[in-house]
Amino acid sequence: MDRIDALRLFAAVAELESFTRAAERQGLTPGAASKQIAALEDRMQARLLERTTRSVRLTDAGRALLERIEPWLSEYDAIENGLAAEQGAAAGVLRVAAPVDFGAERLVEPVTAFMAKWPSVEVRLELSDRMVDLVDEGYDLAVRIGQLTDSSLIAKRLAHAPMSVVASPDYLAGAGAPDHPRALGAHDCIIDRNRPTPNLWRFHQGKDSAEVKIKGRMSLNGARAAVAAACAGAGVACSPAWAAKDAIAEGRVTELLTDWTADDRELWAVFPSNRYMAQRVRLFVDHLADWFKVGL
Repeated sequence: MDRIDALRLFAAVAELESFTRAAERQGLTPGAASKQIAALEDRMQARLLERTTRSVRLTDAGRALLERIEPWLSEYDAIENGLAAEQGAAAGVLRVAAPVDFGAERLVEPVTAFMAKWPSVEVRLELSDRMVDLVDEGYDLAVRIGQLTDSSLIAKRLAHAPMSVVASPDYLAGAGAPDHPRALGAHDCIIDRNRPTPNLWRFHQGKDSAEVKIKGRMSLNGARAAVAAACAGAGVACSPAWAAKDAIAEGRVTELLTDWTADDRELWAVFPSNRYMAQRVRLFVDHLADWFKVGL
């Protein structure tokens, strides 16, 4: 690690008040991060951080150093990103978070295409259904589906993300097909706990709307799992159209209530509102917008 990286690490520890989280942001182990800070303190001939079992705090010397290096690091980043932009280059590590199902099904291909175009970029793709903290956990951006709530992030809409209501032919042969969203209240519905309101499905048709409180014996978490359960005859699923598309085309499920729109959502790229955005992040967001402009 060079001295600039060591100063970046020190600034991250000061910001996050944690060696572990700062190490994760910089792609290091906590032990390696601790050694780098110790080496920095040796060079500075001053103790920069007070460590306890529960916290990490700046000393007076550490606070003085941080005040001096923060504007310098910001200016360095601006110069570095500006030079990269002039060359049209993207390089370095790109840390991306995305939901498990969507990431595996629809994001790996555009990520691979981006890496082929920019061979100096290394992508670390974290697939998780939890809402990661981009700043604290050191991600450059996240791909999210739904309604955004964090106003501290910048968001770029990538595509419309429609939903499909589906059930297997065997299930429908026994239970019948619903002719209105409210009829779903009498059906065995598959509850996807990853949805913001798992037991409440919303529909609209022109000026009409319907909210249906659904129930069911199958509860799970994940769009692809919900479609698989519907294919197996477990009940009616309301899942993203991209997850149900193949099953519909192959006849394993039938799409229902096609004259209604089911709780559609949007696909977003979100990233911290930093003053300077790395060129690799800017180019990747543009790449995703172009990739998904034909829809999901």
